Amino acid sequence: MEAIMKRYKLYVFFLLPFTILALLNCNLLNLGKKLEKEIPKLMEKANIPGLSMAVIRDGEIFWSGSFGVRNRETNESVDKNTIFEAASLTKTITTAAALKLVERGELDLDKSLAEYLPYPKLAGDERYKKITARHVLTHTTGLPNWGNKLIREPGELYAYSGEGFLYLGRTIAKITGMSLEKFAKKEIFEPLGMSRTSYVWKNIYAENISAGHDRHGFASQRGRATEPNGGASLLTTALDYATFLCSIMNNQVLEQKTINMMLTPHVRVTKRRDPEHKLDEYVSWGFGWGIQPGKKENGFWHWGDNGELRAYTVSYRERKEGLVFFANSENLFLIAEPLISLVLDDPQHAFNWLTYKRYGDPEWTALITLEKTFLEEGEKAGLDKMEEMKSQFPDILKITNLNDIAQYLASKDKTEEATSIFKWAIDSDPKLVIAWAGLGRLYLETGKNIESLECLQMAQTLEPENSFAKMCIPWIKELIQAEEKPVLIPERLLKKYAGDYGPRHVYLREGTLYYKRDGRKEYKLMPLTQDIFTLVGYGVFRLRFVLDKNGNVTKATGIYLGGRTDESLRDKINQT
Repeated sequence: MEAIMKRYKLYVFFLLPFTILALLNCNLLNLGKKLEKEIPKLMEKANIPGLSMAVIRDGEIFWSGSFGVRNRETNESVDKNTIFEAASLTKTITTAAALKLVERGELDLDKSLAEYLPYPKLAGDERYKKITARHVLTHTTGLPNWGNKLIREPGELYAYSGEGFLYLGRTIAKITGMSLEKFAKKEIFEPLGMSRTSYVWKNIYAENISAGHDRHGFASQRGRATEPNGGASLLTTALDYATFLCSIMNNQVLEQKTINMMLTPHVRVTKRRDPEHKLDEYVSWGFGWGIQPGKKENGFWHWGDNGELRAYTVSYRERKEGLVFFANSENLFLIAEPLISLVLDDPQHAFNWLTYKRYGDPEWTALITLEKTFLEEGEKAGLDKMEEMKSQFPDILKITNLNDIAQYLASKDKTEEATSIFKWAIDSDPKLVIAWAGLGRLYLETGKNIESLECLQMAQTLEPENSFAKMCIPWIKELIQAEEKPVLIPERLLKKYAGDYGPRHVYLREGTLYYKRDGRKEYKLMPLTQDIFTLVGYGVFRLRFVLDKNGNVTKATGIYLGGRTDESLRDKINQT
C-alpha cells in the first residue's frame, strides 16, 4: 500500500504542472472567445465602425483581434495590419527616444532645452528658456496643449501639453543629427520589429489605413503628416504598439533603471477643467505615462484623441499584463471601460479624470438624438425637439452644449440649422454674451464677415472685457478691409507661393491662389498682405508664406484665430 501511495504522489507531482498549464491555457482561450463575442456588441452600441486590439500576458502578445470596417463608405475590413493614428500615444514613443539619449548622457533631464535648440515660436517669452526635458515628460512646461504662449511658469503645475513634446522631438533631432522618425526607427522600431509604425506618412499605408468617423458614423479622410510631431503624429497598428508595451515589461530598448524612473510617479495631476487646479486623488504622471493605482501595483496608461480616431492603453509591469486598442470613431471612450473590464479587473481611475461620457449616459443620448433630428429632419424639427427637452434635459440646452452642437452641424454644411440654434439661445436670453460670441464665430467660419463683426460687437457691448470679442474684432476688420481694398500681389510671387507643403497644397489658377489640406475641402485664398492670406469662406485661419534670404519659399505657416501657429515645410523643388 505504501508503494502505491508513493507512486500516486509521484504521478501527482509530475502531472500537477501540466494540469495547471492546461487550465491556464483554457482560461486564455476562453478570454479570446469572450472578446470576440463581446467586442462587436460594444461596438454596435456605441456606433463604432472599426476597432483593433491586442492583449498581453506574461510579457507577450497572446491575443489580438480586428473588428468591423476601416471606412464605412468603402466597407473595407479592419485587419491586423490596418494602420491607425496613435494620437497622443505618440508621446510614449517620444519619451522612450528621449530617455535613450538620457542613458547615453546626450540629454540632461534638467538642462534647458533652449541650450540644445532655441524654439522661435516661444522667443517672445524668456521664461521658455527654463523648460527642460523633465518638464516636458511630466507636463509641467507651463505650455498649453498646443500654442506659442506660456500660460504659467515652467515647473509650477501639471498642465497637459502636446506642444512640449513637439519641442522635445525637435530637440532629439538636433542632438542626434537625424529626424525624430529616423532616430526612433533606428533605436526602437527596427530593433523591436515594429515594421508598420512611423511618425510620418508612407505611401504604402494608403492600401490599409483607417478613416476617421464622427459620433454619427460619418467617415472623413485624414491628413498625412510629412514632418514628425513628437506629441501626435505616430501611425501604427495594435500589434506593433503592443510589441512596444512588451519591451517595457521585458526591459528592452531601455535599461531597467530607466524604466523604473519612467514609471515612477513624479507629479500629481490637476483635475481636468478645474479652475482651482485641485489635485486628483488617484492619477499621477511619470515620464511620458499616466500612473494609476491597481489592485496590487500601479498601472501605466495613456489615451489618444485625434477626434475621429482614438486609442487607449493600460499595462501592469510586474505581472506583465496589459492591452491596447485603437478605434476609428469619436465614440471609443463611451465603451472603453467595459472593454477593459473584459480583460482586467483593476480599477481604472484614469477615466474619472478624463471625464469622457460613458455609454448609456442619458444626457449624451439626448444630445445625439437632438443632433440627429437637425441632421435628418431639418431646422424646424430640431428647434421643436429643443423645446421638448427643456424640462427633461435642461443641461443639454446650456449654451456650452448648444455651441458644440452648432459647430458640429456647421461642419456638416448645415449652416442654417447651426445659426438657428444660436438665434434660439439669443431669443431666450438677449443678454447671453456667449451666444452672441458663438454666432459671431459661426459667421466668421462661414465667410459672413459683416454679420460676424456685428455679433461680436454686441458681445463686447454686453461685456466690454470679453476676451474673445476683443481678440476677434481687429481680426475681422482686417478681413473686411481686404475685401473692400484688395491687396495686389505680383504674378511672379503668386507662382512662387504655389506648390506643396507637406499636407498643405497651394494651386495657382487664372491669377488666383487656392488652398487645400489633405482630407479637407478647397478654399480660395485672399491676400491680406504680401505674404499673409485668408481662406475665403473660412475666416478663422490664415496662411503665411515664409521666404529665405534668397527669395525662395521655405515653408507655410498656419495662423489660427487665437494665435496658435503651425508650420509645413515646402517640398523640395527648384525655385530658380
